Amino acid sequence: MAETHYRHVQEHFSYLIRKNVLKAGGKLPSEREIGEQFNLTRVTVRQALQNLEAEGVIYRENRKGWFVTPPAVTYNPAAQLSFNVYVSEQGFAPSTEKIEQVVQSASAKIAQKMGIKKGAPVLFLHRRRFIDKRPVLIERMYINIACLPGIEDEDLTQSLSQLLKNKYDLSYRDMDLSFKSTSLPEEAAKDLGIASGQPGLHVERVNYINGNQVLELDYEFWRHDAVNIAIEVRE
Repeated sequence: MAETHYRHVQEHFSYLIRKNVLKAGGKLPSEREIGEQFNLTRVTVRQALQNLEAEGVIYRENRKGWFVTPPAVTYNPAAQLSFNVYVSEQGFAPSTEKIEQVVQSASAKIAQKMGIKKGAPVLFLHRRRFIDKRPVLIERMYINIACLPGIEDEDLTQSLSQLLKNKYDLSYRDMDLSFKSTSLPEEAAKDLGIASGQPGLHVERVNYINGNQVLELDYEFWRHDAVNIAIEVRE
């Protein structure tokens, strides 16, 4: 019987979203209000909403409620386009918040991946990125400051690719790239304002300049409903 009830709620909101009665980014009634409307417990209501969330139809923000999921942005990790460029080209508004920017000593793991000595100075950059004011992506980056003198003093809410071009006359060349579906780790989920363990996309990228010189090691965590991966290969 409970299954019939939560499916009714699920189908109700799915219909309203399909018919654009509830629009992308719009907020749903609270769980309490939905329970009162359908005479159901919050446990049953939450089951319906979580099913819609699993389908990518709605999403939840901690302490804010449930919202209709906006269209996902298309992301080609191999295209070397900046976040600002490819998001803007698709009609969305990108923005960036810097969480932390600090010079630190490279750990053994980071040093090995970047081909530098353990303890060498690297710039750690931790950013939260938004599409239409919605947090969708967390970046944790390690930058080889030996290649970019003075970068630690720059405002790195801006596009790194544009900074490389304009100040250092450099551009990304080769890269190593991997990505996989994952459960968002606690810190990334907290930065995105969602519960840990939610599905996400993890991207790891090593960017090179001048042959095999590692410029940047980038770890990205995306909301699963915010992005579609599309890689184009041309001869």
